[in-house]
Amino acid sequence: MRDDKMMHRSFAVAAILGAALVMTVLMPAAAIAGGFSNPDFGARRMGMFAVTARPDDVTAVFHNPAGLTLQSGTEFYHAQSWFFLDLGMKMYDSQGVLHPTDHEIRPDWSVGFIPFIGVASDLGTERLRVGFGIYAPNAYGAALPGDEPTRYHATRALFIASRATGSVAYKVSEKFSVGASLHLIYVYMTASRLMNPLVLQDPDRRFDDPSKLKPFDYKLKLDGHDWTWGFDLGVLFHPLDSLRIGAAFNSGSKIGLNGDVKLTAPDGSVTKARHQTDMTIPFALKGGINWEFAPDFELGADIYYWHYQVLQEQVSKLSTPIMGMSEFRDPKAYGNSWSWNTGLLYRVIPPLELMFGFQMDFTPIPSRTYSLDNPSTDQKGVSWGARWQINPDWRASLCFVRNWYNLVNVQDSQGTPPSNIKGHATNFEVAFDLQYKL
Repeated sequence: MRDDKMMHRSFAVAAILGAALVMTVLMPAAAIAGGFSNPDFGARRMGMFAVTARPDDVTAVFHNPAGLTLQSGTEFYHAQSWFFLDLGMKMYDSQGVLHPTDHEIRPDWSVGFIPFIGVASDLGTERLRVGFGIYAPNAYGAALPGDEPTRYHATRALFIASRATGSVAYKVSEKFSVGASLHLIYVYMTASRLMNPLVLQDPDRRFDDPSKLKPFDYKLKLDGHDWTWGFDLGVLFHPLDSLRIGAAFNSGSKIGLNGDVKLTAPDGSVTKARHQTDMTIPFALKGGINWEFAPDFELGADIYYWHYQVLQEQVSKLSTPIMGMSEFRDPKAYGNSWSWNTGLLYRVIPPLELMFGFQMDFTPIPSRTYSLDNPSTDQKGVSWGARWQINPDWRASLCFVRNWYNLVNVQDSQGTPPSNIKGHATNFEVAFDLQYKL
């Protein structure tokens, strides 16, 4: 048995690191096309999805900085959005048979969270506005069972993309405003999975009794982090009393994640290395309209575009070559992605607004590079929310979103081991915010 373990260990160090360094660096970014920057926070976005043409709270520093001109005085703002994923799946073997045969594989837990705290002020001027926010437009964690075939794809994952944003906006005229934001961005990820030389040689071994594979299981943990920066530009145009038009550009950013790779063998011995994985937050374009088509009614629509085609291949480099390998390349073959959103706001009485929305979001990930650590598919969703002006100083909101993901049926995976699965997913989002005029 000792000779077998040494043989498998030699094989595994090369094969495992090659497969693993590229497995988790793109974490499940809330499973939306927006990836590093999930836009689902702030009352208008969560309540009616359409926010670009009328971002009337402090989250304008992200959605469209020109929207800060819609506010007056000095306002403090706090928001939270929570996401809960429900996923069920089975995995294909090489013969096209689905496993497990008697149940679906489900995550032990899968939760996302977007906190936001910020302030905006007119500084006592008529036309100038400034804003500042600290927030995480993507913070997501998940755990998959340790005794299912998915353990050789992922067992634990945590991804955080956080920002500190400073913004300035100027009302050029009563009909036109401009704005800009500068972001300091911090990205952190950590993930773990099991690796097994028997599974690497024959992926169908994933479906064997776990007790037979455990003596050859290697535990892999990988992490990484980086600081970067980006900027946004936004405009608001108010050609008619009842019509607003907004647009924003997000610059995108380069990222070089640096971190540790730790591989623990079945006998307890540990192999360590460091990696650098380069990637890109793609640039994005947003456009939207807001039309007050009747007293107390607003109709809004947004369209988002993300330039994900920049991610065709992911490269991970080791600081010191291991088993003769100093870098690993993983095909991604991402396409560009986009989403469209529409929503309705009804002012029931002056202090109370009700909101409803619908969205379609299209993933950039082709089926052949689909992975369980980034299980993004096309999705549709509905939203509803209420915003209440409690008194002249305080305003509060509560919103709900329900998303349905397209059926996953992948049979051409290029992953190691292949992520050929059939499954379904939904997620539920709840958000609230509180605004105080100082």
